[in-house]
Amino acid sequence: MEKVIHGLHAVAEFLKYSEQFKNIPGFLFPAEGYALLLLARHGPGQGEVVEIGSFMGLSTCWLATGLASAGRGKVTAIDTFQGSPEHQADPHLKKVLAEGKLFDAFSVVLEQQGLAGQVQPLVGNSHDLAATWNRPIRLLFIDGDHSYEGVRRDFVDWERFVAPGGVVCFHDVGGWDGVTKFYTEKMQKHPGYREAVGVNSLRSFIKLG
Repeated sequence: MEKVIHGLHAVAEFLKYSEQFKNIPGFLFPAEGYALLLLARHGPGQGEVVEIGSFMGLSTCWLATGLASAGRGKVTAIDTFQGSPEHQADPHLKKVLAEGKLFDAFSVVLEQQGLAGQVQPLVGNSHDLAATWNRPIRLLFIDGDHSYEGVRRDFVDWERFVAPGGVVCFHDVGGWDGVTKFYTEKMQKHPGYREAVGVNSLRSFIKLG
């Protein structure tokens, strides 16, 4: 019976946060967000939680909520806040990007959700920021530039900080050619990682060793 109650609690929690975050602009399915929440809360490994590609904060809120519930620190949210190439090509986003208000929109979302204290934004290019990083990471969520080269660069720059037993997640596998190609050609054959679980377009890998 205890397992049943725990399962029902998880269902209720999923529905609660799906409703709470439903109006935040973004491209994350609620089930993907809840998977990130659980990884942030219970995920293996030692170190910090880092996401590359925060946009308006949808994934950030799922991650921050998981961390807050477990008292496991803050999310480091890395983004240029100028829009990735796919955002810049979206006619619905041109105004907010042209006015340079993406970071303001991101900050407002965090304040509205009561999660600003759970997030450490780093504004800049992820490649440049990786050169200054020196802390272990237990959960790395890659959702920035969706081109093959962009995904490859983010993985190469940041995965060296992922602690053994830590997790690397990729978003939009099957939805964007660059991400899908990197997943099938590199990650599925990577000797240093074992694929753990997939939820919609989210794929996660555990670092071995």
